[in-house]
Amino acid sequence: FKIGPYFGSGISGGGLQLGATDVLGLDALYLSYSHTSAELLWDKDRLKTYRVGGQYHFIDQPIKFGLQLEAGVVEYEGYREPIFSGDTRYAEGTGASFSAAWVVFPTDNIGFRLGGDFNYIDKKKTLLENNWSATLSTGIIFHF
Repeated sequence: FKIGPYFGSGISGGGLQLGATDVLGLDALYLSYSHTSAELLWDKDRLKTYRVGGQYHFIDQPIKFGLQLEAGVVEYEGYREPIFSGDTRYAEGTGASFSAAWVVFPTDNIGFRLGGDFNYIDKKKTLLENNWSATLSTGIIFHF
């Protein structure tokens, strides 16, 4: 699971990774889903990501230490309802999404994750200030 802050709204997201270990020369191959929502006054944004990821350990003893890399798509939905102008705006679009995170396993079954999630969506399809959005994500990994 992972959660992370979205600019202006504190902890606002979560996600899930589900996969298998020792696949295609990687320590793990997995599917990743995350959902981030931000609401600031009358502005609302929602990002959903769907990615495929891999995990590779650089160090296996005494503590496993490695890197997770993911790539996939993002779905965006945004809504603006200014209090004074009354011009309600809505936008939706899709784009590219990728993530990179450091992972450390102090035990064989529990690990911790710290990384960044980055999304690119054409500015014409969003209400965001630019094409890029980013979140910092943390998480706990259960390895069975």
